[in-house]
Amino acid sequence: QPLYVLCGAGLTEIASAALTDPRIADHLTLVWIGGPEYPDLALPPPHYTALEYNLGIDVAAARAVFNRTRLPLWQVPRDAYRRVLLPQSQLLTRVKPQGPIGAYLTTTLDGLLAKLRQYGLDLGETYILGDSPLVLLTALQSSFEADPSSSDYALKLAPGITQAGLYEVNLAGRPIRVYHHLDTNLLLNDFFAKLELRQK
Repeated sequence: QPLYVLCGAGLTEIASAALTDPRIADHLTLVWIGGPEYPDLALPPPHYTALEYNLGIDVAAARAVFNRTRLPLWQVPRDAYRRVLLPQSQLLTRVKPQGPIGAYLTTTLDGLLAKLRQYGLDLGETYILGDSPLVLLTALQSSFEADPSSSDYALKLAPGITQAGLYEVNLAGRPIRVYHHLDTNLLLNDFFAKLELRQK
């Protein structure tokens, strides 16, 4: 069975591990939610920040993973993870009624949204479940010839990452998967169904 290391924020721990013992690259695949758009695959969102949030948590670690290791990498950059939108209507109708877990998740998310509003940030009718593709790409693979077959990726040479946290061309980079279309229908409906099944 493959070993997946799932990173939904910075890359500090996996960078440290890979630099300490590079042989781990032979035994795992890193799945990372982070990094800006690739210009040939997607445009950045309006009013974007050049330094993508998760990469910016630890730029040095991201530089180490991309520039100095040979870790197999499946990357879900900003344009892809922003697709996982949970509307408030589904939070109220598909999550909240599902017992203590549904109530807890709804209360937690409502609390976060309320805090953001105190700082003048109103997220409107949707919330991005940006780390959830980690589940989609690993636990929800096809049964035969196992792979995240319902989501689309491009094979690219791993770019270098600059001190500013931006991509630069690296013609010696290893091939990596860059996911650009995620099966959000599978991801969200599986989530809703599992919440419901726990109540039966």
